[in-house]
Amino acid sequence: GDQQPTEIPDRTWGTTVTDSWTVETILAVRDALEERTGLAPHVIISHLKRTKLDPNREIVEAAQGNPYAENAWSEFHTFVETATDHVEDTFGTGLYVDLHGHGHEILRAELGYLLTSADLEHSDAELDAAAYSAKSSFRALAQSVDIAFSQLVRGPTSFGEYLGNQGVPSVPSPEDPRPGAAPFFSGGYNTARHGSRDGGTVSGVQVELHRVGIRDTDANRRAFAAAFAAAVEAFMEEHFGFFEPGG
Repeated sequence: GDQQPTEIPDRTWGTTVTDSWTVETILAVRDALEERTGLAPHVIISHLKRTKLDPNREIVEAAQGNPYAENAWSEFHTFVETATDHVEDTFGTGLYVDLHGHGHEILRAELGYLLTSADLEHSDAELDAAAYSAKSSFRALAQSVDIAFSQLVRGPTSFGEYLGNQGVPSVPSPEDPRPGAAPFFSGGYNTARHGSRDGGTVSGVQVELHRVGIRDTDANRRAFAAAFAAAVEAFMEEHFGFFEPGG
């Protein structure tokens, strides 16, 4: 967000860089999903500038003791939990996406399932060990599908593959299964809290988007939104059974 209320002092430590054009991007995604499926996702946005609040951190780092910031932090996560409860009550399961922007050199979307770069260096057989799905924000989904965990996160029906099919290069994916030594966001507080690692049936992924060609112009944001909506629909049809004709 970009709001800077004076009653909240600037944070003095932690990440304070703003993710530019992410609000506009997620609103374009909402429109594209509604146009494509007839259904709109729940959208929760932090409108405060990151110098005032970082809701993707636990409350001590996020709000740094300011009561107004702490209240905003609590409201943000309560909104997400309310949406999660509604999805679970209505559909039984669902997908949580935590959308951010990154400034890394490689122009690719980074998909964070709480798997580190070191985790993703493992072979598929090693990644299929129960410990990796258990630590992942896709834990519930991994337990409900009939494919190996490695295939769920970087195989031919992974979210990264469906994004790649829409012209959005992503890691992990079949074409780019591991980030290697390059910087990589594996998922933060939001994904750990609101994904299914610690329970529940809504699985989550942190999506970090590069700027050039994705977030930098309205036309690019709209084009990306259409691609992202198509990938979400395909992924959820495959693994959740949502959006099927007549469903």
